[in-house]
Amino acid sequence: MNKEKVTIVGAGPSGLFCAYQLLKRGYAVDLYDQMSGVGKKFLIAGDGGLNITHSEDLKTFATRYGKNEEAFSSLLNDFSPQDLRSWCEELEVKTFVGTSGRVFPEKLKAAEILLNWLKVLKSYQNFNLFLKHRLLNVSNDKELTFEGELKVKASTVIFALGGASWGKTGSDGKWNELFENLGIEVEPFLPMNCGFERPWSEHFISKVDRTPLKNITIKVGNQKVRGEVMLTPFGMEGGGIYALSNIIRDYILKEGKCFINLDLKPDFDNETILKKIKAKKPKDSLSNHLRKALKLDKAAIVLLRELTNRDTFEKPEYLAEQIKNLKVELFSMRPLSEAISTSGGVSFTGLTSDLEVKSIPGMYVVGEMLDWEAPTGGYLLQGCFSTAWRVVEAITK
Repeated sequence: MNKEKVTIVGAGPSGLFCAYQLLKRGYAVDLYDQMSGVGKKFLIAGDGGLNITHSEDLKTFATRYGKNEEAFSSLLNDFSPQDLRSWCEELEVKTFVGTSGRVFPEKLKAAEILLNWLKVLKSYQNFNLFLKHRLLNVSNDKELTFEGELKVKASTVIFALGGASWGKTGSDGKWNELFENLGIEVEPFLPMNCGFERPWSEHFISKVDRTPLKNITIKVGNQKVRGEVMLTPFGMEGGGIYALSNIIRDYILKEGKCFINLDLKPDFDNETILKKIKAKKPKDSLSNHLRKALKLDKAAIVLLRELTNRDTFEKPEYLAEQIKNLKVELFSMRPLSEAISTSGGVSFTGLTSDLEVKSIPGMYVVGEMLDWEAPTGGYLLQGCFSTAWRVVEAITK
């Protein structure tokens, strides 16, 4: 056993993974968290099916991190999606690749995985877990002050405090002032993987409430994805929107609004759609015909009527064009607290390539509190694990 102790603040996936790897290498670990239990956001995120990572090639994977593509290309090479799956095996968690390329646990749920994880950590005598310890202050000499006037002088400290979304899980972003007081550059938090707002008519809201549009194409500028959009009383959200949320958000911040274009039938060209529309029998209503001939569901038809010209709606040429290229105007983001993740956080410019604070040797930053962003689909968790691995490797060199 190495006598050196590492202090970790934040018991989400990044902090827990750092603890696991350091204990395995003989270090003593003291892990602090302000909540009553560990991995609160991990548990909520995995409630509907835990998406651990993605199976796509590393070059494509790195592009999901946008402006940080180069940094994450290096991080993913050091700790790849396959490395993450292999580590899951250590916890007796077998994984599989879904039809979308996303990676999921075969059987175990998030709570069961976390239980296995904690069991391993607690098997080490040199591991201490301190829950309900809110961080109040950090000094330049790495003295940490927690609620109750507890002061801890750390020789090596890893901060894994999360972003600023889902505050009820402990990921509240309140640490940003503490870091700014140390002269560490922190970029403002912005919502990522979030919903967007636009006004609907009362008729639309009464007909469509949290209804999905499946297997459509969403385009913003020159970026296009295929996925699902959830129609809500406030506007739109869902996987397809999340994948483009940083682009939509940036348009709104710059111009006050953003136009997105929906292709409701991406597998049909305009000519095919027009032909099917014109085949309507006189006795059929247009809505019934669209459901039968084009397999458009009720929500898609209600959306078309909401956003198109009522006087020309029944003209086949116009309707075909709208089905292939329906313009939707979005005006604002949903609140930061509702976002799945956030952009912003500790800037990479103040850190070494090992994610060590340049001005305070021995202080490291990992996970979502770093200034990076990624869509859902396994990229967020992978980013947390890969940054954690980088820091553990730096400490144990």
